Amino acid sequence: MTEELKFCPHCGSPVTVDDVKCPQCQTDLSVFRSDAPAPKKLNLNALYSNPYREGMKRVHDRQGNKPAKHRWRWPWSKESR
Repeated sequence: MTEELKFCPHCGSPVTVDDVKCPQCQTDLSVFRSDAPAPKKLNLNALYSNPYREGMKRVHDRQGNKPAKHRWRWPWSKESR
């Protein structure tokens, strides 16, 4: 919510731009004024099909590194490695 707050979202009393807490109910207004990005949507199909793989994708996304793609091959296949 990047818009300017004119009223307290908890009690509805008027607040100014300089207020850190609501003068009426003492609610912290900095939470409502933060520029936090929207959370990423959860892909439940991928999570239910293979929770370990989905969790590792999220770990690698947070750390910023990309794991090498592993191509599974049949042990008796004649493809070069």
